[in-house]
Amino acid sequence: MEFNDRIRSKVIRLLYDYWTALLRERPIPTREDIDPRRLPEPVIPHLGLFDVEHDPRRYRVRLMGANIVAWYGCDVTGRYLDEIDLGPDPGPGFAILDHVVRCRTPAHMMGEYNKQDGRHIRYERLVLPLSSGGQEVGMLLGASDRLSDQGTSNPKESTPKRAKGA
Repeated sequence: MEFNDRIRSKVIRLLYDYWTALLRERPIPTREDIDPRRLPEPVIPHLGLFDVEHDPRRYRVRLMGANIVAWYGCDVTGRYLDEIDLGPDPGPGFAILDHVVRCRTPAHMMGEYNKQDGRHIRYERLVLPLSSGGQEVGMLLGASDRLSDQGTSNPKESTPKRAKGA
């Protein structure tokens, strides 16, 4: 199955198409290529933007979309991913982020976990590398869409809202 054939969510598909249009015969786009005014409106509340620190490897949340904030339960903008509740075993999630940074390639996943407060979260997620002008990945652009119990996007979560943070 091709990478883009796995994508179920409309907002995930829109972000992937936006990112691939920015490639212009390069392996990955730069952060400067991202124009918030040109992002597809339905994607904005589902966006995440993460700074990549390399030594040691850490991911800081630069922007968290309003829909993610709503279903996660709080705004984690400015915090490091290793400081927040990502369920009992966040290791595989960090391994995927590390793979995107190391291989400079997109990653798509579906998953679920129970937060420490007992809420169950099911999601579809896309993580895309952005260079900082050279070869090194300096940021990750992503989107998450909450899935219903049937594994489809939750229509209540797909209504356009503005992202928080900048």
